[in-house]
Amino acid sequence: MIKPFCIALLLTGCLYADEVSDTDFDGVPDRLDECPNTPFLHQVNAKGCTTVELRLPDETDRDSMTMTLSSGYQKNDDLPNYLKQYKTKVQLNYYHNDWAYSIRTSYNTKEENDGFGDTTLKVRKRFRPNDAVRINLGIGVKLPTYDYPGNKTDYKLYSSLYYYPEEGLSLFGGLNYTFIQDDEVMGALQNKSNLFLGAGYFFTQSFYANLGYSYEQSKYVEEHAEHALSVTLFYQITDRWFASVYYKQDILDEDFHDELYFNLGYKFW
Repeated sequence: MIKPFCIALLLTGCLYADEVSDTDFDGVPDRLDECPNTPFLHQVNAKGCTTVELRLPDETDRDSMTMTLSSGYQKNDDLPNYLKQYKTKVQLNYYHNDWAYSIRTSYNTKEENDGFGDTTLKVRKRFRPNDAVRINLGIGVKLPTYDYPGNKTDYKLYSSLYYYPEEGLSLFGGLNYTFIQDDEVMGALQNKSNLFLGAGYFFTQSFYANLGYSYEQSKYVEEHAEHALSVTLFYQITDRWFASVYYKQDILDEDFHDELYFNLGYKFW
């Protein structure tokens, strides 16, 4: 009597498992899913097809081009004649498959030194070990379009990792390294590294916020490294327009370092 009962129970369990099986973890059983293998971070409808992709523009999985205009300031009490510098930045990004290409330049406003800042060109390749992990590796060149004594072309290496443990939540970190080629006009120079990590969350389909920590060396040997906290607020205004606010402040230095930028972006496609 027990043996037939166990067999019946096993068959019932298999049938139930087939009913609720959800291979791509989008909340829609496979038997009803018209779009199998939906990416991990996509919101889906009752048929299992993507309706909203919870992802920032520079983390997109789709081919696109965006332009971002930024306005704000940087303050550094350590450097003489620097103090508070206002900047306007323009950045153009193109994303194709797992490659990203960007160019960024800026215009600086300071008491007696207005003019263009350096121009940065960057190429990034993304790797996807699984649906929840993104690894980015990139190289860049910083062109000396800033009119400053001894300013020369610098070279950069970029690396970052993004982990999405559940829909809307992201954990991130990375390490960047800059090869400084400038002449030693204001003092001894060194190559510098920048380490960062943080966490972010989409509170709604349009509103995202993150909190990060960064450690960044100065290119000047005698200057101390910066330990800073940063916060980013992002809002998707329409399908094309988006805006964000970024603020960072040194937390360990007795001299005051901080920066604040307002950003407005447009997605061409």
